[in-house]
Amino acid sequence: MIVFDGSGSMWGQISGTPKIVTARDTLARVVGQLPPALEVGLIAYGHNRKGDCSDIETLVPVGPASTQSSKLVASVAALKPKGKTPLTEAVRRAARELQFQEDKATVILVTDGIETCEADPCAVANELEALGINFTTHVIGFGLNEEEGRQVACLAENTGGLYLQADNEGDLAAALQQTVSLSPAPAPAPAPEPAPFLAKNIKATVSLEEGSAPITDADGIRVFWTATPAGGGEEIRLTTRPDITERLEPGAYRLAARTDKGSSAVADVTVTDSELTEVNLSLGAGKIDLYAVMANQDLGLSDTDFFWQVENKITGEKFSAYTQALEAVVPSGQYEAKLVITRLEKMSPGSVELNVVTGETAQAEVIAQTSKVTLRAFNADGTELKAHDSRLNIYLGSSTTDNGAFVKMVLGGGALFLLPGQYSVRAEAWDGSKREPISQSITVSPGSKQTINVTFP
Repeated sequence: MIVFDGSGSMWGQISGTPKIVTARDTLARVVGQLPPALEVGLIAYGHNRKGDCSDIETLVPVGPASTQSSKLVASVAALKPKGKTPLTEAVRRAARELQFQEDKATVILVTDGIETCEADPCAVANELEALGINFTTHVIGFGLNEEEGRQVACLAENTGGLYLQADNEGDLAAALQQTVSLSPAPAPAPAPEPAPFLAKNIKATVSLEEGSAPITDADGIRVFWTATPAGGGEEIRLTTRPDITERLEPGAYRLAARTDKGSSAVADVTVTDSELTEVNLSLGAGKIDLYAVMANQDLGLSDTDFFWQVENKITGEKFSAYTQALEAVVPSGQYEAKLVITRLEKMSPGSVELNVVTGETAQAEVIAQTSKVTLRAFNADGTELKAHDSRLNIYLGSSTTDNGAFVKMVLGGGALFLLPGQYSVRAEAWDGSKREPISQSITVSPGSKQTINVTFP
């Protein structure tokens, strides 16, 4: 099932051409080359109404490409982008229409924006992966920047799919062709009933270190398992859980486990039809446990306003996560964890150094002395200047000159998040004609909610 972005941002241009035009033409060309027996359908969102998160519509039900390709091309050609981007719910609907709990199913999401309807794409991807028989989502980010790409890539990564960046027509065509070629083929004719065999013939677990207790689902760790035939052959992807019980054809394999934060282990195993092969792999890893402590919990920040950037100081490998509390399994070594509050203007509350030892947990916290500051501008007679009457520029320190310390500009009564310290405000106003600017020093207290009033003479 192709899920197509029909939101208003698709009118944006790449190389002088609206993205919707490029996407229509490219999709038509790729769909015209599909194998006739491949089952394909189309869902679009954001194309009927502005500001409506329920604007999701099945335009072409799933069916053979021989009959559905022309319908799909015509439906995309008729789209008029205008609304929001409920991409998470659109993927969930596509999974249901593919009956993903009963058979293999693949969703290909083409989007030029991130979720705008207060849904969590990463959580939904985990849900669909856990409930599906063999469910995969591929995501094509059309014109997304690196940060936007990270916010939707988990739809693919958490279901074993691909995230592909497309910045032009050629990239988009290549991404569509690649993901369509990975889609499930039509189900083959039923095979003769096989001879009796052990339904699950391998059980595998992972531990932080040799002899420690196996990691379980309760630890919240995602582990990617693969099995490669010892004599050569295609890699087999297994269930994405810390502990697995699977069926493999009898033979020798190289079994590999990899976490999403860089820890890995391998073992050579032999499986048969008559016995359960059990193996535990040691990751040689530890855990990090990070928490952002807010000096003031009443600032209106949500869990996704906290962003951790973690770097292995030895290997240079990095990962990040949107959460106030972060727990992760990582290879032993030296790490730096930097806390970013996404609504904090150009500043970080701090970072910590961590020494991760195999089999142990390194804990740390960063105290975020973040403050919420509301700025308001008034005339001498007490009347308030609104957004169209005034502009306030905020600088770090005691100077309002343009010396690199500029933080942000707000119009009239506006709010922003700042770290504690000394700032300066340069206020400008106009009532028919521009008035003389005034400057005012302000002190932001740690973890506070403050209102700063600026009065023009």
